[in-house]
Amino acid sequence: MTKVGVDSGLIWIGDPCYIMGDDASDRVNNWQEFCSNIKDHDNISEPLGEGIGTLVSSGYGDGCYSVNYKLHNNRVASITVTFIDSMESDGNWYE
Repeated sequence: MTKVGVDSGLIWIGDPCYIMGDDASDRVNNWQEFCSNIKDHDNISEPLGEGIGTLVSSGYGDGCYSVNYKLHNNRVASITVTFIDSMESDGNWYE
């Protein structure tokens, strides 16, 4: 397990070579441009187009969130980011 710090209230999952650098195919020039592409405010969005990357809202904003990973043959098979880690006995989540 590791942790990831969040100061923007979101996590980006995607290949950075598509959006960073002068030769990036879907390059954004700055944070304002990136944010202006966020159209869906339902916690998950693809602000730069399908298949470029996925933006996931933490639901709480800033924080430090756990990232767990599973290995298969010494390769990362999956990752899980936990934004909420507690559940009440009635099945409802709480902070």
